[in-house]
Amino acid sequence: MSVDLRFQCGPVEFANPVFTASGTWGYGIEYLDFVDASCLGGIVTKTITVEPRPGNPQPRVRELRHGMLNSIGLENVGLEAFVATKLPVLREHSIATVVSLAARDESEFSTMIAELSRHDGWKAVELNLSCPNVARGGL
Repeated sequence: MSVDLRFQCGPVEFANPVFTASGTWGYGIEYLDFVDASCLGGIVTKTITVEPRPGNPQPRVRELRHGMLNSIGLENVGLEAFVATKLPVLREHSIATVVSLAARDESEFSTMIAELSRHDGWKAVELNLSCPNVARGGL
C-alpha cells in the first residue's frame, strides 16, 4: 500500500514532510553522490547572507561529556555566488529547495528575496531570525 504524504505550506506543495535541517546538508548539493535527494520532501540550504562570510575561527566544535557545542558563525559563499554556482545544480537535480536567509536588517532580506525571485530552482525561504553566536545576531 502506498501512502500519499504530500502537503502544502502556503501555496507551495512538497512531496513529503521530511526535510534536511538548515546547514546539515551544506548548500544541498554536497550529498547528491551519496543520497537520493528525490526521497526527501526538500532540502533547506545552509544559511545565505548578502555578502560572503568567513565564519568563526577554529575550533568551531567542542565535544562535551553529553554532546557537543558548535559555533560556525554562518560561514557561507554569499548570495551572488549561491545564485551563480549552487542554485543551478539544485535546479538541475529538481530538488525541492528551501533557501535559508540571514540578514542584518529588513532591507537585506528584501534584497535577497528580490534577487532570488529572478531565478528558478527554489520553492520557499527560511528566515534565520535568531543566531546568537553571530555579532549583531541574537533575538
